Amino acid sequence: MFCSDTPRKTRSPFLATPSDLLIEIALLLERKRDLLNFSLTSGHVFSSVAPVLYESVVLRYRTTRPRIGRSATLLLKIEFIDILNRLGGSFLSYALVKFVWDADEMPYHEDMWFALRIGCPQLKYVGTTVGSILPDLNSHLFDFIDLHGFYLTLKTGFYENHIDMFLDEDEPTFRKFSDMLIRRCPNLEELAIDGVSSVPADIHFVVEGRWPKLRKLTLGDVCIDWIPRPMNPGEKRPFIAFLEEHPDLATLNLSRHTIQPIHFAALDPTCLGHVTAFSGTHQQLQALTHIHRSIKSVTFRDPVETREVSAPTVATLLRELVSLEELRISFTLHSMYDSGNLLRSLIQSCPNLRHLELTCGHKPSFQLDAFAKTIRGFPKLRTLHLTIVKYPGDENLATGATRIATANPRLHKFGLTFIPPVYPVPLPFSLPYRPFPFPARASGSFELSCDQHGHPMSLSALEHNRTVWPLGLGVSSSTKKYVQDLRPLSSPGRRKKGLRGVLGLLFEQSAAGEEMRMIVFCTLLVCLAIWGFIASGSRRSSRIRGAIGWN
Repeated sequence: MFCSDTPRKTRSPFLATPSDLLIEIALLLERKRDLLNFSLTSGHVFSSVAPVLYESVVLRYRTTRPRIGRSATLLLKIEFIDILNRLGGSFLSYALVKFVWDADEMPYHEDMWFALRIGCPQLKYVGTTVGSILPDLNSHLFDFIDLHGFYLTLKTGFYENHIDMFLDEDEPTFRKFSDMLIRRCPNLEELAIDGVSSVPADIHFVVEGRWPKLRKLTLGDVCIDWIPRPMNPGEKRPFIAFLEEHPDLATLNLSRHTIQPIHFAALDPTCLGHVTAFSGTHQQLQALTHIHRSIKSVTFRDPVETREVSAPTVATLLRELVSLEELRISFTLHSMYDSGNLLRSLIQSCPNLRHLELTCGHKPSFQLDAFAKTIRGFPKLRTLHLTIVKYPGDENLATGATRIATANPRLHKFGLTFIPPVYPVPLPFSLPYRPFPFPARASGSFELSCDQHGHPMSLSALEHNRTVWPLGLGVSSSTKKYVQDLRPLSSPGRRKKGLRGVLGLLFEQSAAGEEMRMIVFCTLLVCLAIWGFIASGSRRSSRIRGAIGWN
């Protein structure tokens, strides 16, 4: 009989776990990183939870050099098709539901859309960009049918070269987009035609569509609310009629070019009763008074000019949104002043906020210490992102984030971004390059961890810094990832022993530190008093001995 000390290999319990149970576990994981780590546990787990892991795929690539862009697109296309072949159709039939192409131009090889359409039968959400190169008339992009979501992003190249393309209804590309969306996708639930430009593009064919299941509509800097003839008496504008035909819209994202606020007066008050998320200008929101009570999320697409619209005016509008939980707003400041009143007006108007994205550009606005104390007025705030111009001499990202975390332990996640100020040129000429390096942008994302009593314990941070070097020497970027311990130095898990522990407690900014400093001060006073008594006693004894010797 032979004995061996070699331990037996135990079988992983995940191998016997049913796939449906693994999917339920994967759905409970909030972060993609945790989901990826869980899927890499074993091959069985990966094949089971892959539908959750790859439910949405977004490919991003940006370049200003067309040749390199085409080569990279070709490599990306080959690599993606290779992924399709290696993973197999059975996997993708359950996995890939949404695909968005995000680049300055469309894919150089149209075969990518063919591979997606054939290899991913469950693909229902498709997105792409259009730049200076228009899609080919025989592109497989136009062959998708029965999509549930379509996202079209117009890039700078499109606005510069094809801004009037959709004005002509006989234009072939116009007809291709119109036929695909209006005739072959009747069950569309999400539609987005986005883009940023000072001059809008005409996309008026959208108002001809009727999608009974449409729930989300996003329109960027595009123009759709016009007709090339005089309006008849009692006739409603095209976009107003479009909105009335889609009463179940839940998310409405507009731009200042989409519709004039005054035209909302002709909208039926019973329409848009299900809208809970709105994005647009504050004038458009002010005109839609009948949806104020149902709105839970508001995004102001354009910055609010403090020179034209005062903060109390915006606060009065927000006060009418009694169900508001998410707010994204930006202010353009024209003078350097403390914006504490602006923040306090937001607190009074939106006491139920759970998510806030606040941007104050052009000039310094908040000092981080005062900001961290002021936002305590949001009792339900859980996530935050602040973008400001840094005050001269104010704290850096790490110190500012620590102040915000310690003063607001209810926060789960928050972000902090420093952007450069905008200075007017006081001289009749401007310098092409700055003679000294300056930070162009610094941003950080932070995640706060607390103990069972709600006290902050640690802060996980990821910082990105971008610096512009003088005399046109270029731009450098750096990334730093760290974990900051927020517990007091006197806490059991962080307390140091010996002399270092005493010194740390002595300089700690807490009640224990104050007591320690008081003890050290009292001890010093006692030592000085004893030293005084000893010194005076020695002088008295020396005098007595001197008097005896003289006698």
